[in-house]
Amino acid sequence: MSTKTVKVLIVDDSALIRKLLTELISSDPGLEVIGAARDPY
Repeated sequence: MSTKTVKVLIVDDSALIRKLLTELISSDPGLEVIGAARDPY
């Protein structure tokens, strides 16, 4: 059975939160952080 990786884009105005979420999500083999942004615009 093929396992799919879920791609995640992190958007938050706090650099600390972006960093923490990136580290947390990256530690899960089923998730991949494809980018991070300060705001959605």
